[in-house]
Amino acid sequence: MEPLRERPVAGAEACGEERGPQASEERIMDRISLLLRLRAQTKQQLLEYKSVIDANEEKTPEQIMQEKQIEVKIEDLENEIEDVKSNFEVKSLALSRMKLSAALQNNLENMGPESSLLTDDMKHVMQLQKLIMKSQEESKELEKKLLDVRKKRLRPYFGE
Repeated sequence: MEPLRERPVAGAEACGEERGPQASEERIMDRISLLLRLRAQTKQQLLEYKSVIDANEEKTPEQIMQEKQIEVKIEDLENEIEDVKSNFEVKSLALSRMKLSAALQNNLENMGPESSLLTDDMKHVMQLQKLIMKSQEESKELEKKLLDVRKKRLRPYFGE
């Protein structure tokens, strides 16, 4: 009688796969190598995504110029608001000075001829107030002209 030989069973052995500890070790190694490849792919994709994000965050020269123009316009508007505030303050002070002078002049006229010296002083104060207002107006005009000259000089840099 012939000794019984083990016949290959249809299944894993028939497909060329071996059963046993060596086969399971190979499968584990295959899976580990697959995981390592996937890890490397994921790292590469992450780097690509980061570069895309960085590229999108960088500003173009046009955007930088627009931002500078907006900043200049905001600064101009702030200066204009300050000018309006200061003009209002100056005019309200001048008005209060004029009211005070007019009230003092009326009181002095009611006092009589002995106060003619005070009346002359008050007239002189009124003339000085008018000169102050005229000087302030001239100063504002000169500041405005200076601002216009500065704007003309800066236009080539900001492209207006």
